[in-house]
Amino acid sequence: MFWPSLVNLYILPFLIVVVITACRRFPFVAGGLLAICWISVFYSLLMGWNTGERVATLDIEGEIISLVQSNSDRISVDITLIDSISPHIVHRKLRLYWQQPPPEVSPGQRWLFSIKPKPITSILNQGGFNQQKHLLAKHIIGKGSVKDAKLLTKNLSYRENLIARLKPELAVYPSHALLLALLTGDKSLITNKEWQQLRSTGAGHLFAISGLHLSVVSLWLLLISQRVLYRLFPISSRRNWLLCLAFSASGALFYGYLAGFSVSTQRALIMLLAYICFSAFSRHSSSWERLLYALFIILLFDPVSILSASFWLSFGALSIILLTVSRYDSRKPITKISKIGSTGMIKRSVIRLKTAILVFWSLQWRLTIALGVIQAIFFQGMSLISLFINIILVPWFSLVLIPICLLSLLIFMLLSQLGMSVSGVFVLAAWAMEPVVALLNFSENLGFAWLILSDELIAGLILASLGCYLMFNFKHKYWRLLLSVMLLPLILSVVANYARSLDKASFARSALDNKRWQVHLLDVGQGLSVVIEHNRRGVIYDTGARYGEHFSYAQRALEPFLLSQGIIDIDYIIISHSDNDHAGGVGLISKAYPKALLVSDLWSFSQIDCRPKQFSWGKLKIELLAPKVALAGNNGSCVVKVSDDFSSVLLTGDIEKQAERALVNMNAQQQAEGYSQSRNLASRLLVAPHHGSDTSSTTAFIEAVSPELVVFPAGFRNRYGFPKKEVVERYQLQRIPSITVGQQGQVSVLFHQQTMKVRTYRSDFAPFWYNQVFRFGQIQNPE
Repeated sequence: MFWPSLVNLYILPFLIVVVITACRRFPFVAGGLLAICWISVFYSLLMGWNTGERVATLDIEGEIISLVQSNSDRISVDITLIDSISPHIVHRKLRLYWQQPPPEVSPGQRWLFSIKPKPITSILNQGGFNQQKHLLAKHIIGKGSVKDAKLLTKNLSYRENLIARLKPELAVYPSHALLLALLTGDKSLITNKEWQQLRSTGAGHLFAISGLHLSVVSLWLLLISQRVLYRLFPISSRRNWLLCLAFSASGALFYGYLAGFSVSTQRALIMLLAYICFSAFSRHSSSWERLLYALFIILLFDPVSILSASFWLSFGALSIILLTVSRYDSRKPITKISKIGSTGMIKRSVIRLKTAILVFWSLQWRLTIALGVIQAIFFQGMSLISLFINIILVPWFSLVLIPICLLSLLIFMLLSQLGMSVSGVFVLAAWAMEPVVALLNFSENLGFAWLILSDELIAGLILASLGCYLMFNFKHKYWRLLLSVMLLPLILSVVANYARSLDKASFARSALDNKRWQVHLLDVGQGLSVVIEHNRRGVIYDTGARYGEHFSYAQRALEPFLLSQGIIDIDYIIISHSDNDHAGGVGLISKAYPKALLVSDLWSFSQIDCRPKQFSWGKLKIELLAPKVALAGNNGSCVVKVSDDFSSVLLTGDIEKQAERALVNMNAQQQAEGYSQSRNLASRLLVAPHHGSDTSSTTAFIEAVSPELVVFPAGFRNRYGFPKKEVVERYQLQRIPSITVGQQGQVSVLFHQQTMKVRTYRSDFAPFWYNQVFRFGQIQNPE
């Protein structure tokens, strides 16, 4: 997870020799090196598809495995590549975007596609969703736009045919999307609102077919088959018991098939089948041994699954369950009761019930804390009500909802095969789902259901959780006292945040860290969004683009970044001009931070216009340099300079040569009049005008600013070709280093007195092998 690169394939033979040599004396070292070799080979096979980097279109054959998203005239689908070269164990996949697809598109079909390839590189910012990592975990090695397609086969699998028949039958029920997810693992119909509800309540795992569901199915089938076989065919041998186990395993396998053998289903299925096999062969094995078998098999067949949040959540949950159950032995208190008869049986039942309740409660609070920490690491927050929601829903799912849903599904399948009417089969299942929907809707109105955490608080939470675990497992009071120190970072962070929220007026006079400030250029594709941070307060310059009603870089990148850094107070929102790639998210950000002053020439309700002026902000000075009169278009961009006594940054929006010339002339005139410190263009950091377009960055402007670093806010492989080669060369002629946000991800510059430190996402914040730039179609070197 934390390696900057994988092993070069040329070194693998040497490592294999070391593995063989160290196998007997140092098995742990040998096993670790073997794992390194395997993940490097697997990654090389996954990414090593040589099609040529600059091809305009590719002809590929693929099978549609899922419909990711569907709009009125556009869909996105995931396909598995079908070719004679690709090893079946790797299962390379692509995500395709398809304008105006034919109506018969469905999973299971094979198509011959002509696509325009695109890389899987996504925007990378602190606190934001890492789509590149997410796609790699699913074996998706590239994207593409479908230019032409020809249907080859439309023979759908039994599962896909079943889903196609289920959708219209379930559509009449309000909870049809949740029912379909529980029955078949198909979550494509779940809305964004429902996903938000599941996340905020911590109930999402109940609709991802995994250990709970397979265990419930297996247990019910085992009990039913045991009841039938032992009554109808009593026999002293183990035949009935083996048949019961086989029946139970078959049911779990079929349910796993209905779920599409998703990653979470595979893990639970492997562990369950291992348990059944050990029982069948009368071989004793501990729960930890079965867990390790499941972990080994998963990582053997899919080593990149470690990039998935579900991997850590599922195995984390299993580990917590085993740790908890191993602490309780329900048989010990029962053996104390020797009295035979109804009284003894009642006492035994009461003890069993009490023990079961105690184990269930212990499981739930431990799972809530442990999975909450994992959830915070991956999703920047945790549910505060998941403990109470799961205490209610887990028994309901186990004893009522899952059995009713699967029984209804079996009746539906049987009646369908006989050609009989299936209307009303799922009425009881829909009724059983109503309490779940009501509980999710109720939780939506609780403002405290989902707690958003900054990176600082998450780090403190991890350390505190580890400290509490160690304290409970050390009996000596001196060790406990020593380990309690691990709680201090979390306590100090909470106290500091609370103090800041009480005394916001102290910002201007704060002596703490008053000489340190940062400029963050966020990766928002082909657009611009800058956050200036000082004493945990912020100024926003532009918000990135917005596309349609459901996608905004302000929501996907800017807001998560602010929350991850603990910046809860925004004092100014500066919008340079009206282009969508600069002003698209202003509505969302203004709503999220209503107390922030809006600086712009675009709206009549703006509190401050962009006429030249200056004002203080904490220990910094904010200067509005241009335009002198409100202008439409790029040259009307609000040019801003932020500075302290030692350093400054110049934010230029999309100004072009005409506006640059006006700024240079103003700068020369003021210098001639002796006002060298007033609205001087000279800055240590320059955000390049117009993303590096050749309509901007004239030589005279570059010389007037004379920056130590220029940053191009341009998206990776953007259609405009920004930054232009000739523009980059102009800065190089002045010996000014440059960074492109689309290539490096988020760029953060820290100013502290006379020092200026530059950090980027790919080089400093997360310099890991799965965050490198992938160019779809090239043979990738793991190094």
